[in-house]
Amino acid sequence: MIRAALLLISLLLLFAAGPAAAQTDVHRCVGKDGTPVFTDQPCTNLGARSIAPPAASSTAAPDGTAPSTGLLCAQDMATLRVAVAQAFNRRDANRIGGLTLWSGYGSDGAVNNIRSLDATVKQTLLSLEGDEADGIDAVTRVPGGGEASHHVHFGVVRESGCLWLRPPA
Repeated sequence: MIRAALLLISLLLLFAAGPAAAQTDVHRCVGKDGTPVFTDQPCTNLGARSIAPPAASSTAAPDGTAPSTGLLCAQDMATLRVAVAQAFNRRDANRIGGLTLWSGYGSDGAVNNIRSLDATVKQTLLSLEGDEADGIDAVTRVPGGGEASHHVHFGVVRESGCLWLRPPA
């Protein structure tokens, strides 16, 4: 409930910013309750703390362990796959958002991608296919579609010693 409220507040802030916000960065934040929040506003405006992808000089989480914020710095494909599968199992679009490198996306693009991700993670995950070079295809069962499946492609990039998803096109 709190997670949904924080996401709704973030989305409202993004829409209130208007067309000028299309050129802003997406800020990764962690709310007081530890819930990841993505916004075009500085994290302090939401009473949250900023969490950015690790800088090139920082060290990633040891042995693929997750930082205490719940966001993940995956050092290998196996760790990234497990984190994506967990996000689907929890039906948690914010978790997928925490695995995503948002640089280069304006607030409108990020909002649209989060909405799409929210619908995607509500589907039953059948498999994760692909590799670092080709990206990951999340194969899901289409609700009410019998045996029909749907493929969502995430690019995979390595930055600052971590593997990150790129939003589906």
